[in-house]
Amino acid sequence: MDTTQEQKGGTQSTKEEIRFDGKLEIEIYAEQGCKGEKLIYSPSQDETLCEKCVDMCHKQFPSGRSAHGSVESFKVIGSGNFDPSWSVDAFALCAGAYSYKNPEVVRKGVKPSDGCVNTNKKANFFTFEGFPDVVMDIEPKSYHIAYSVESSLYFGYQVYANYYAFQESNQPENTGYTRLLTSSEMDDLADTVPTFQAPRDQFSLRYSPVNKPDVVAKWFESDNPPMEEVIVLIDPDNWLLRSVEKIASKVEKGHGIAEQAFFYKNPLVKELYQLVCEKNCDYTPDDAAVPYFIHRDDLRQIAPLWRTLTIKLKQMSFDDPSLNKKFHNIQLDWCAEMYGYVFAAAELGIRHTIRGQLQLRDVDTEVSPAMEKRIPMIHMGRAWFPKGTKSAEQWRHTEGRNFAYRGIQVWCKCNWTASHIIPWPIPEGTDFASRQTLRILHNSMEHFGPLPKSKYRGATTKFGYRKNFP
Repeated sequence: MDTTQEQKGGTQSTKEEIRFDGKLEIEIYAEQGCKGEKLIYSPSQDETLCEKCVDMCHKQFPSGRSAHGSVESFKVIGSGNFDPSWSVDAFALCAGAYSYKNPEVVRKGVKPSDGCVNTNKKANFFTFEGFPDVVMDIEPKSYHIAYSVESSLYFGYQVYANYYAFQESNQPENTGYTRLLTSSEMDDLADTVPTFQAPRDQFSLRYSPVNKPDVVAKWFESDNPPMEEVIVLIDPDNWLLRSVEKIASKVEKGHGIAEQAFFYKNPLVKELYQLVCEKNCDYTPDDAAVPYFIHRDDLRQIAPLWRTLTIKLKQMSFDDPSLNKKFHNIQLDWCAEMYGYVFAAAELGIRHTIRGQLQLRDVDTEVSPAMEKRIPMIHMGRAWFPKGTKSAEQWRHTEGRNFAYRGIQVWCKCNWTASHIIPWPIPEGTDFASRQTLRILHNSMEHFGPLPKSKYRGATTKFGYRKNFP
């Protein structure tokens, strides 16, 4: 046993590490009797919401068959300096990726002596019990946080909040950070926030989300491309809460990590891919969404093709508006840029491990206090105060009635007052996403001060809020 001093992002902590030569693994099989295809996991495995655990959501057997709902049997393997108190518990629901009050026990306390355990397709989540905090065999990788914006009032306060959250989230000291700005010139926020600026592609005047792949491609083509091994692509409204070093360390060349997209497992995605792919058309695209954790060399290849396919998809829908109706359920009209990314990765044969709750959206189901400590970042949009909160009435919104069950809506980025009217203080009982959204907004304004008035942002009015600098 040894004790090491660990310093990250300006905070210092003491971590006790236990080194040993014992081994514990779980072998998960597609057939009863522990036969057929198998997956092998050790206690170094973790999911977004747990450590020393593995769930089958988004996992595949070697043949490509989904492991979720397909596990017929498993067994626990122990060797070396094996402690008899170590065991594996099996549950029915994927509690590593999603929050459940009761993940439903299938079998508890399984040890090597139990041999093969048949599950009849009921087990989807496994935890390693009694196992010490191990020294992981994963080497840390350098990484760079980046996101795409334009110059506007709408984006300005998000940039301040995003950068403040990054600075407070205990990332390793060498972590890169860049605002990727689409603009005819560098703006005034570049004096405060690390920025790469590139002129817009004219197609963005018809479809602004093409700015994202366009500016990423130009970033890599520039004299100052990112040098870190892993790029973490987020949105400006993704605000970091804690270090993502462990997630980034698991990225390999040719294989990234990403959030589950809203179109997960929708067959229309593969159908749409067939309309635009030029090679690797038998590939099934990964249903990936931000945050993307991707190897630098992979993103260098993806970015220009991502831009090309985004423009191709939108031009197709402009030429044939019936496509928007046909693919309405996967929102082709606005989300072409998302499909451009996953289709580019598919054509290049670059895979992503899909994980749940790499981010917590404002409209997602609330998580438990224990789970709150593991959420890497929020994806903000709205904020609510608890029902019955008297102070909320001064900020009550009429927009967002569909979410009235969440409480009293007091803030929304859709409202032109979002840049300067921040409900404060936050009352007890406020949900986690709302609490973090308002905390970061308030603290970033305290830290950086108000956005400077300049030609780069429109007036603080309904019409000036989203006005972008050319």
